[in-house]
Amino acid sequence: MSGIFGFSGKGNAFVEVKTGLENLSHRGQESWGIVSGHRDGSISELRRLGSIFQAAPLGRFYSGSVAIGHVRYPTAGEASERNSQPIVGRIKKEKIAIVHNGHIPKYKQLMEEIGGLFQTETDTEVILQMIARTAGADLLEKTLKTLGYLSRRSAFSLIILSNGKLIAARDPFGFRPLSVAQRGEEGIYEWAVASETCAFHDQFEWVGDVEPGQMLVIDGEEPKTLSFASPNPRPCILECLDYASPASQVFSINTYEFRERAGVRLGKSENQKADMIVPIPRAAIPAALGFQGATGMPYREAINTVGEIGRIFIISKEKDRLEKAEKKFLLNRDLLKGKEILLIDTILVRGSTALILIPKLRAAGVSKIHLRLTAPPPRFPCFMGMAMAKQGELLGTNRTDEQLRTLLGIDSFQYLKTEDLKELTGANFCDACLSGKYPLPI
Repeated sequence: MSGIFGFSGKGNAFVEVKTGLENLSHRGQESWGIVSGHRDGSISELRRLGSIFQAAPLGRFYSGSVAIGHVRYPTAGEASERNSQPIVGRIKKEKIAIVHNGHIPKYKQLMEEIGGLFQTETDTEVILQMIARTAGADLLEKTLKTLGYLSRRSAFSLIILSNGKLIAARDPFGFRPLSVAQRGEEGIYEWAVASETCAFHDQFEWVGDVEPGQMLVIDGEEPKTLSFASPNPRPCILECLDYASPASQVFSINTYEFRERAGVRLGKSENQKADMIVPIPRAAIPAALGFQGATGMPYREAINTVGEIGRIFIISKEKDRLEKAEKKFLLNRDLLKGKEILLIDTILVRGSTALILIPKLRAAGVSKIHLRLTAPPPRFPCFMGMAMAKQGELLGTNRTDEQLRTLLGIDSFQYLKTEDLKELTGANFCDACLSGKYPLPI
């Protein structure tokens, strides 16, 4: 679960990528890194632990005409500078670097089969090692063969930097998003590739997505598209519902509008009356506004957040998640005291936020709390790159809805069903964490 960004053009590629990663900081805050390439074939590398906004001023000047970068939430390998991306290797005399968003479920088995010395504990390095060891006339052929092999058993959106060019690719299921944008005039375009369109920050014009099963080669000219597998799109439903920025398009879907429509659908089935609708900020705000439009009940942003505290979901250690959740929320007690509320959220994963926030609402004098979600609680782990690969850490595992209601200390509990979400998307999204039906062998 990460954010990736690549740039090729005439500007300072390092600066362009750092700006893009700042706009993707909601996708990872445990480490970040950038590798930039120069005209003489050399590269510059920078990796840091923590959020990109916590970085100390750079002690040297970084530049380059092409660069890739990564913000990380670890799904494979511990959070350390050694495991931070981009991962850099060498094929004969040629240095290559790779950033990857996704997951290879059986990457440890592949590590044993490959053998040799690995410099990291990550599945991303497995891709790099496989490319290096695969027979082929050049890097493109090696990469096509490797991705073709991994295509039905892995989740990946990735960008490779080599010899002044970028290679971007998505697995044939298209689990994780990857968008392409340009700026400039025909013949002198500059190109950017990113996990979400918010990374382009109005500096580039979005032109489309890297399609599932395809590889895009950007080498200063018009990008060239190559196919390595037949597409079978199963994009992740959680990207649209919660994970991506509401300022983004992912899978060519406007996430704000999608969340708003989910809130409308949720509101149309609501029979409970309450004094007010209250969203848990910030991902649930569009859904709560849609819910309000469908029900006509008053809407109040009675819960606010401390700006310096990032997303709770992407903090990997439970102790740290609970500590941040405890400090993150500020309640407007005057609005809440003595009120019955419909509390709106997107999804209940580990419950870190709800288990802290609901007692705070009770202490603030809220009389009744009715929790409404725009998705069922995940009851199955994700092996496609979302950071919930351990079934035991999911609050919904082996618990009925009534048991969840009692555990959370709420008065009622309802959510949109998977069928509702599929109708809203109009696409065959991956819902393995909700249904237990995995598109690839686990």
